[in-house]
Amino acid sequence: MKISTVIRRAPVIVRNAVRDLKYGRPLGGTAKTRYAHLGAFDGGNSTWDDMDRLFAGIRIGADDVIVDVGCGKGRSINWFLDHYPQTRIVGIELDPDLCATTARRLRRHANVSIVCGDVTELLPVDGTIFYVFNPFDGAVMARFAEAVAATRSGAPATIAYLNCKFVDVFESDPRFEVRMLDDPRLSFRSAIVTLR
Repeated sequence: MKISTVIRRAPVIVRNAVRDLKYGRPLGGTAKTRYAHLGAFDGGNSTWDDMDRLFAGIRIGADDVIVDVGCGKGRSINWFLDHYPQTRIVGIELDPDLCATTARRLRRHANVSIVCGDVTELLPVDGTIFYVFNPFDGAVMARFAEAVAATRSGAPATIAYLNCKFVDVFESDPRFEVRMLDDPRLSFRSAIVTLR
């Protein structure tokens, strides 16, 4: 990262690190994937600010189950714990080493489970809120959309999609409704996708 970028982003980096400390340690940096051949991208961390903005219009109740798709180091799970400490949270991560590290860090939270493997095969049937921060390519996104529709079997589901590079997968599928977010403070183009 360029020094000018670090200086410009310093306040956000510090805010994220301080908030992460409540859940073990700062989680900055990119996790390089060993699974690009499976369509996986390097893992980044959502900022707490982006999570605040992305979820501002999503109602999450006590009976919801939050699924962090490609949870990586688990910063998003930190955010969910901070805002919904009693809600069941499932993180799914393809990389077993990253998965084990994240599971170990969050093991004291009884409402959190970290599952290792392919998200398209591991979606919990009771998942209702899915968080996606561009973890994989369009082919895998199409499989994910299919898995959500099949797993939910006509029950509602909401997908909060930060950095929605493959939103066309949902836009072209009549089972889903896409609402693009217009908050200019979001770091990435984002959408809320609803399974009808």
